[in-house]
Parts: sequence; C-alpha cells; structure tokens
Amino acid sequence: MEERASLAPDELLGLSVAVGVCAQAFLNEPSDKIVERLACVAHAYGSDAFDGIAVDDALRQRYYDRLFVPTSSLYVPLFESSVRGAIEEDGRFRYASTKGPQADHVLGCYRAIGFDYRLLEGFGPAVAALRPDALAAELAFSAFLARESAEMACEDPDASRRSAQLLDQFSSEHVGAWVGKAARCLFLGADDLYARTAKLACDAIASAGAVRLDL
Repeated sequence: MEERASLAPDELLGLSVAVGVCAQAFLNEPSDKIVERLACVAHAYGSDAFDGIAVDDALRQRYYDRLFVPTSSLYVPLFESSVRGAIEEDGRFRYASTKGPQADHVLGCYRAIGFDYRLLEGFGPAVAALRPDALAAELAFSAFLARESAEMACEDPDASRRSAQLLDQFSSEHVGAWVGKAARCLFLGADDLYARTAKLACDAIASAGAVRLDL
C-alpha cells in the first residue's frame, strides 16, 4: 500500500466527527439537529450544501423513499456489495445483490477489534435493516477507528498507530472505494439531503487520503 502522511490527533477527531455525523444521517429520520450538524461539518470542508434545508414531512418521506421503499425511483440500496457491483445503463443503475464477499470481509474487520454494528443506535427500521457493509455501518466504524487513534495518541502510541493503519486500510479497501459511487447513485435520483450526505462523507474520507473519487 502506498505510504501516506499520518493524520494528527485533531485531524483524526475531525474526521471521526464528520463521518460519524454522516452515519447518523442515514441511521435516523431527519431532524433539525442532524441537519445542523451536517451543515456545521460541511462548513469545515468549505461547503454550504446543507444551509437552508427544511425538516418537514416531505424530507421525512424522502428518507423513507431513499432507504426503505425498493419500488421508489429514488431508492438506492446503500450496501457495498450492491453499489460496487452496480452497472449504469441508459442513465440508471442496475444494482448487484446485497450478498457478496465484501460483507464477509467487512464483518471480519469489525470482529478483529470488537466493533458490533448491530449495537448502533438510530431509527428502529434503519438499525434492523443494517448489514455489515451498509454505508451507515462502515461510516460508523471509520468514525470509531479515527476516534480511537486520536484518543490513544499520547497514552498508547502503538495502539493509536494500529487504529490509524486499520482506518487507512479499511478506507482504501472498503468505504473509500465506493462512497463516491454511492453519492453518484443518489444524485442520479435527486440532489437532496442524502446525496449531499454521501458526498460529504466522500469529501471527509478524501481528506484522509484514502478514497476513490467517482463523481
């Protein structure tokens, strides 16, 4: 793997906050608090993409259409196996199966450090629908690794370095390799809160130097 400059603890904490907020946006029904936090993170990356977004019944319906209604033209199966294997045809994406080898490898990464994606908090149906390679789960795991690395930097530099290395590897092999494509899939349906959230996650991970931009 190409050698990359290490992130400072404050940069790791910033990355943890950014991708953690994006994970929460996919795990929860929209709220003023979530939109405000997304806007705050976006401002740190020089974007005003979330300014002025109103949380109303239409946005709540958009959340359901995006994540829970496969018959909706706006639905995108935000799982690594589905999106990485998706094929674009005639301006639309044909998604791959939600069952693939990526999910097994992701689960192995979680188990290696005791991360249980099933314990993530959020909207009941969203949490129940999680798979190991769900975008929300992979973002939450990345946030966990970044925070662990930052918090251990002084107390246990070796442990901090291991977490940072795993974050870099996980970003390169998993979330960073498809979050840009996920954003493309979402933007193809509409330029909305969820497409912009995926793009924000892509920008945040790109700041760590391990992402494949596919926009």
